Parts: sequence; C-alpha cells; structure tokens
Amino acid sequence: MASTTTTDRQELRGRGPALGRLVGDTDAFLEHWERAPAVAEASPDVARAFPLERALSLLGTPGLPVSCFRLLRDGAPVPEQEYSAARERPGPGREPFADGAALLRAYEDGATIIFEEVRMLVPEVDALASGLEEDLGFGVYCAAFLTPAGNSGARPHYDLASGLLCQIHGSKVWSVGDPSERWPARPCGDARPAFDPVLETVLRPGQTLYIPRGHPHAGAATDEPSLHLSFAVRPRTWRDVLQSYIRIGGTPEPLRELLPLDHAGRSAEELAAEAVDRLRAALRSPAE
Repeated sequence: MASTTTTDRQELRGRGPALGRLVGDTDAFLEHWERAPAVAEASPDVARAFPLERALSLLGTPGLPVSCFRLLRDGAPVPEQEYSAARERPGPGREPFADGAALLRAYEDGATIIFEEVRMLVPEVDALASGLEEDLGFGVYCAAFLTPAGNSGARPHYDLASGLLCQIHGSKVWSVGDPSERWPARPCGDARPAFDPVLETVLRPGQTLYIPRGHPHAGAATDEPSLHLSFAVRPRTWRDVLQSYIRIGGTPEPLRELLPLDHAGRSAEELAAEAVDRLRAALRSPAE
C-alpha cells in the first residue's frame, strides 16, 4: 500500500518537468516517496531561481510587511517587535513593515531568517512551485531559510507535509530519523522528538533532501552561511476525501439514520465499521 505504483510513475512522466528539475531521476526518487528520506541532484537552474544575492536584497527592500519573514534564534521564535517598523500612519489592519537593518542585525547575531512569502516575492520560485503542483496534484508551500554559519534553525521536529529542501548556497548538516507514528495527523508542537538517524548527510549546493512527512529531522549550517529553498507538499489524504464528500456532496440517507439504541454500549471501532459499510452501500446505489 505504501509503495509507489507504475501508474504514479506514468502520471509524473506525463505531467511536466518540475519534479525532475528538483530531484533529477524521478523513478529513483519515487522509490522513496512517502517512505524514506533521500538525497537527489537538482538541476542547476534551481539555484539560479533564488541566489544568495537576491535573498539579501529582499532583506533591504522597503515596504515589505513584517509577515514576509519569520526568525528563529537557537530554535526559538524571535518576537516580531525585534524586526518590525511601525507605519507612518498606523491603524487597524495596517500591518507593520519589516525593518531591513534589524533583520540583518538579528542574522549577524545568529538568527535564521525564513522568507515566508517567497512565492509572492520571486516569480522564478513561484514558477517552480506551480510546476511542482501540476506534476504532483497537491498544493505546495514554499519558504527559504537563510542560516548564519555554525548555527541551526529550527529545533528537532517533524512536519505534517513532506519537504523537498533544495540547497542554494553553503552547506547544511542534516539528520533524519524514522517516524514514531506513520503519517501523523497532529503537529509535534514544542516537543523535541528524540530519534536515531537513518540518514545523515551534508547537503551541498545543487542537492535536494527529501524528508517524508512525519520523519523527525534537524539541520545546522557548516562553516559558511546556508540558504535553501523548502517546497512543502501539502497532504490530501483519504480522510480528506471522505470529509469533503460528506461536507460538500451531501450526506447519503444511510448515514442520516439515527444510531441504534444500544450504541452507547458499542465500541467506537464497531460503530465506525458500520458507518463505512453504510457509506460503501450508498456509493454503490444508483439512487444515491
């Protein structure tokens, strides 16, 4: 059930080149899809989409909302007040600007700068993300991470979305472990999951690290600044299909019936199994 099917490969071959630009050999990459972390070789044009010089220039671009950036220092969020500037005419709904000088000071003090709206700010990155959405059929959120030399960004954690991390400048040491729960539905929050690495690598410019959702990981820049693009593939699961069907498509008659009078004495698993049987029967009924 977890392996990639021949149909998956055929679909990806026919949908465009974006995934191949990020991972090179898509057949080899798909052997790891949703299963295990992997390192792949990206096309050189990926790095040209958002070079270090462009990232640094964005920090000094006047008028960008403060929400375009997020900062982490020693794994902890940096308050927005440390890198925001009030508008000349503040008011309700008028978001503060990002203070470029303050952003640079925080970076020089060891903070990782996360470019949250990089798709909106950089058309070349948006084109990559849009192509990936077309190839995979899932939404893609993209951010860029600029980490000073010798520093780490986020604390050890796992994500609910699978990630393709494309190294642009410098290098970063990564450790990735196996998930304690396969395909988790809840974020790890402030917890720092302990894990034994199943993959340890130094990611260099032109390489892409694939981290399946739920796999704990941690990274740190080496002896030079690190810049990477992160393409997060937003999951759409079978649970989402069922919830969407019931919410949008209407509830079939068998699911509108009251539970039996003895339902309080029956297990949740038993009731769920009967609900699934009723939904299956409704989907097979021409009337429904």
